[in-house]
Amino acid sequence: MLEHVNKELVPMKAHYFLYNAATGPIVPFLPTIAKQLGFSSSLVGTIYTILPISGLIAKPLFGGLADKFRLHKTIFLIFQVILAIGFFTINFIPEIESSAEVTFTCDRGISFIEVCSTKGFSPKITYDALNSITLYSNCQLSCNITNNTYNESCSKPNATQFCQLIRTNVIEGTTFNFTVGFNMYQNLPTGNCVNVRVLNMTFSESVVHAPACSFNLRTSCMASCRNNPIMNHLLEEVRNGRNVSQTSTYQFHLFLWAAIVSWVGMAVVVSIADAICCALLDFRILGDENRKDYGKQKMWGSIGFGIFGISAGYLIDVFSRGQSQKDYTCIFYIMLIAMILDIIVSFTIKKKNIEYSKGDPSVLWELLSVGKEGRVLVFGWWCIGAGMCTGVVWNFLFWYTEDIATHSEAAWIKTVQGLLTGVQCFLGELPFNFISGAVLRKLGHVNVMSFVLLIYAARFMAYSMVRNLWVFLPLEILHGPTLGLCWPTMVSYADKVAPSGMRATMQGFVGAVFEGVGVSAGSLLCGWLMNVYGGVVTFRIFSIGALIWLAIYWILQLLLQKAKASPIHQGHNHLASYATPDDAILLTMNQELQTY
Repeated sequence: MLEHVNKELVPMKAHYFLYNAATGPIVPFLPTIAKQLGFSSSLVGTIYTILPISGLIAKPLFGGLADKFRLHKTIFLIFQVILAIGFFTINFIPEIESSAEVTFTCDRGISFIEVCSTKGFSPKITYDALNSITLYSNCQLSCNITNNTYNESCSKPNATQFCQLIRTNVIEGTTFNFTVGFNMYQNLPTGNCVNVRVLNMTFSESVVHAPACSFNLRTSCMASCRNNPIMNHLLEEVRNGRNVSQTSTYQFHLFLWAAIVSWVGMAVVVSIADAICCALLDFRILGDENRKDYGKQKMWGSIGFGIFGISAGYLIDVFSRGQSQKDYTCIFYIMLIAMILDIIVSFTIKKKNIEYSKGDPSVLWELLSVGKEGRVLVFGWWCIGAGMCTGVVWNFLFWYTEDIATHSEAAWIKTVQGLLTGVQCFLGELPFNFISGAVLRKLGHVNVMSFVLLIYAARFMAYSMVRNLWVFLPLEILHGPTLGLCWPTMVSYADKVAPSGMRATMQGFVGAVFEGVGVSAGSLLCGWLMNVYGGVVTFRIFSIGALIWLAIYWILQLLLQKAKASPIHQGHNHLASYATPDDAILLTMNQELQTY
């Protein structure tokens, strides 16, 4: 059996497996990592608007350099290193310290921290704050001190330590720092505020005092609460309500540039790896038969992504036991080890010259020519809609599951998310990869495109109605008739509507419109909607939006048929050819798994 294995292709198989074993544990969880760092959903949506565009720019730029100077393997290895560095850097970015202005009050020995938001708190944050079972926590306060505050505090014998800190008359603007201890379950709601009951105060010498005062004392303070996610979320909403921008923090800039570097690395590694693989298989000479072998190489990438994506979620939960926040450290080291092994394996890949044409016309000129055709424009409209829906699933499904998770479910939320990845890969996409040819033959491209948007609409509506996380697992089988059919339909239809000699241009057009426009716009819109209206409303808006997009698509198709601008009738293309199971894998394997 082993004698039939092509030894030249073994390193290529190993690369696809190890590369996806490295990126599989990181890419799906990156939006929730950003969430834990303290970024809002609208800011994460903005980041995921930039990332696909950076990848689309990097592919032709560095691919062209590799072709021009025959440096495919060198650039391939360099960007594997860049990718590993970019991702590993994210592990060391600290959380944004959610400091915000609060009011410290004391009246007859009872003290509170008043945490108020001008826009009010979101229902989930309020619920979490009022129903927390955290027994004891603390926050650091830096409060303005006045003569009245000083005199009142020093009139009590148990505040002598504070009085020793300030022995003279208080100067306007003087502040003093201390730590307050409290139990979260003693919080009280009052309008747009949450009052946190203070149990004790600790000054610089670690002596604990009970708060004491004989009249109503109020002073403005800046509060920061380390290792308390609920209080951090409250303070974060206070900052957002007062328009304090997260983009001014160094954490945002570190995360953004590390993510861009990683995305560029992934885009270049994927595109050049495919070129090297094609050269090894020598499509130019051996033709379609070796295209099937190409799909067999990429299959190893799916296996790596699925296995390590599932296991990563479980490992995160295991290493996070007893902690208030999830510990993602383990997946960054998995990524680093897998990438080092991938680099070692990639050194052994046999180098072959990759053919390219010197006389090709300008890509921009070709795209302008292609864009003049009505059926291509309508196809582009569908690609944008499908890309927007896909961006929502890629970047905000895990975010939404965390928002609706109960306290008991939160302990194993990453395991559930890992299982969602597994269902998407193994029970959703792969089966539909194999049957995509038969489905296209039976229904035709236009009908399948319509079916994809229809299922996306049903899928989003189901998300908005489900509250049990385990129900999401069978729902993710719908990833098959959405993305599992979406990509092969796009690629094969683009191949058929492309003018003579412009097939490569059409495939570039598909990638640019789907990911660079659709996924980017969907991420931006979804992030903003979730920040303003919450996940339930957002998914219902996208469900209705998918149906509206579908209706417009059908109107455009009917207008094309009426004008006889398209050879497609009743949703069937008489020029269409359909993929075998192996070819279906070739067509799909897989934008999500390779570049996300």
